[in-house]
Amino acid sequence: MDLNQIEMTLGFLGPSGVVLSAERRVGIMTSLTLLQNDERFESVEYWGRIVGTNSDYYIAQGRPKGDPFKTKSFYSTDCISWAQLPDTHPVLASTCAKIRGMFTGNPSHEFTVREAGATADQAKPEIPAELAAIRQEETKGDGSIVVTTTVTEEKRLAAAVMAINFETSPIPRGVLKKTSAGEIEHSHSFGGLSTAAAAKLENYLHRRAPGSVPKSPEAMAKADPALDFMDSLKEDIPKKCWSIQYQQGSKLVVLRSMTWPGFTFFHVPHTPLFGHVYQGDGQRNNDLIFEL
Repeated sequence: MDLNQIEMTLGFLGPSGVVLSAERRVGIMTSLTLLQNDERFESVEYWGRIVGTNSDYYIAQGRPKGDPFKTKSFYSTDCISWAQLPDTHPVLASTCAKIRGMFTGNPSHEFTVREAGATADQAKPEIPAELAAIRQEETKGDGSIVVTTTVTEEKRLAAAVMAINFETSPIPRGVLKKTSAGEIEHSHSFGGLSTAAAAKLENYLHRRAPGSVPKSPEAMAKADPALDFMDSLKEDIPKKCWSIQYQQGSKLVVLRSMTWPGFTFFHVPHTPLFGHVYQGDGQRNNDLIFEL
């Protein structure tokens, strides 16, 4: 949720279980205002909370000027002091996705992941030195390779936030537009989706680099190049991985991710108001395809 809209967002999402104590709220607004000024971000958002067994992680994201998709993520356990989450290499992200179980709340806590390495007919992935330093390869008697990686909880947290961002983070269609020169900018004329349009998944787009997922022929045929250059939630797999419903009559539309339980998005039709918050254990529902 945008820093300037915390009170409003909590009001809309409170019935969905998204809450912050008054103390946490004040701490977040004060400390993130300072963070925005120090980092010179265009905007700062309170992203949400990942629950731990001993302590929770509060997450915030800053958006630099000039890039509508780039973010820097930060975490805190007290909503006062914030530390930047490290970048996550794709190989490490894949390893972290195999970790199951709760976060502890201790960034230095270590997890050990054992997984199959590249086979003889597969090329080994190119990885940076700092990632190679935490991986050990062992060749078994049958020639197979087992890779053991020691992952700190801070790295796991960074991978979880990155994965949740990629598979969620929707915005209403029309918030961003592509100019004839190919530049992407905010549309100052966006006044919100209509009540009917707000109930359709195709009118919500992932706020991530365009073309991350191939569009279906049907979607390409209907696409408006100025508005539909991002990936639509309707194209997400598996189907029905989003729930969408009206609340307060039809004055509010709420989307929930079934892939990442705890992710909630809202939009007020006929207004430019929208936002989202994640509040969960940071674990993907990999069994969703069997539950639908």
